[in-house]
Amino acid sequence: MVLVARRRCVALATILAFAAVAGCGGLGDHVNEASPIDGGPADLTPLGPDSAQAFLDSAPIRLDASTPQPDAGSGLEAGSSDAVNADAGGTTDTTPPSTDSGLAPETPATQSVSLVVLPDTQYYNTDYQHAAVFAMQTNWILAQKSPLHIQAVLHVGDIVDNCNSVDQWTNANSAMRLLDGVVPYFVVSGNHDTDGNRKGLINDYFGPASLPWVTSTMTAGQIENNYALVDIGPQQWLVLGLEFGPRDAVMTWADAVLKAYPDRPAIIVTHAYLYSDGNRYDIAISGLDRTKPVYQNFIPQSYVYTSSQGINDGEQIWQKLILTNPNVRLVFSGHVTATTGGARLTSTRPDGSRVHQMLSDYQWYKGENFGFGYMRVLQFDYSKKTIQVETYSPYTDDYLTDDANQFTLDWNL
Repeated sequence: MVLVARRRCVALATILAFAAVAGCGGLGDHVNEASPIDGGPADLTPLGPDSAQAFLDSAPIRLDASTPQPDAGSGLEAGSSDAVNADAGGTTDTTPPSTDSGLAPETPATQSVSLVVLPDTQYYNTDYQHAAVFAMQTNWILAQKSPLHIQAVLHVGDIVDNCNSVDQWTNANSAMRLLDGVVPYFVVSGNHDTDGNRKGLINDYFGPASLPWVTSTMTAGQIENNYALVDIGPQQWLVLGLEFGPRDAVMTWADAVLKAYPDRPAIIVTHAYLYSDGNRYDIAISGLDRTKPVYQNFIPQSYVYTSSQGINDGEQIWQKLILTNPNVRLVFSGHVTATTGGARLTSTRPDGSRVHQMLSDYQWYKGENFGFGYMRVLQFDYSKKTIQVETYSPYTDDYLTDDANQFTLDWNL
């Protein structure tokens, strides 16, 4: 089956239609580099080896050119009043409840189902013409909801370029809200979505009350750290969203959530996790010394983001959260652009369970501050125990077929 591609004439019509209703914004003046962290890095002695990726050769899954109307099935469990919350001061309830058996019988196990991962959209929202590309992505998701059995959409952060721009948030809201009532979607905050005090307008536009499919958040009224129970085919999954460079209190909360649902395979979505070379961000590699050839650009600790409360990079998230919770199976991130726009890593825990970690970010792909509308489509095949990953753009009407953007993962649940 082939992922349906819109022709250029349809793409142009979408741009013109969106331009008529969307607001206008300006480029953000967000600082990319900032002061060092308080104190030194934590002990990051590896506890488990990183293995070579386990990939299977496979032809891409494609759809025919039909575009049926999307159905209204949401495929997720609604939020509950007794879910995990913490107050603004960081006090955490560490005993979230477990609910049902984790099985959702509505989708046959033999049928492939899909997730869509939206990489950084910050540059699409700088003005209404660019925002039309963001709307093309979500309109394409609507059209493919039924043919691809899309169960959820995951945004990896940097929704906008300027965290305090009303115009940019309005553009982003116009695109994402097309999915309301049709496909559940989840957002996390990137470094452009909040300022150095982790404040911005994200909750004015994507507050938890407006996303009823989110089970709970760490802090009442704030979406930056959230989780949901989502039916992906016949299996219920836990989707856990974490802020950019999550604070220590966030890590404690996230660990409690994962341990409360040990029978659910889990997905972590966070903005900065993998570096462009396919290794995890790791302050222990070069600290904040930019003169070192192994320095990792845009590492979370280089930003002024409440460093006294802790800032955890990818390796620290791995050590503190993922190694000790074997239900975590997938990690998605953005933030930094690889040469190919994507990178990946498969890591193995001491118990033999594996975690597939994927970076996708096209905002500087081909040297342009744009993104070209590329997004990730993952098809879960329960019968073959595989996840097929493709990268498609409704704006360019093409696929990226290199090994970094089209591949098949084995599925070890």
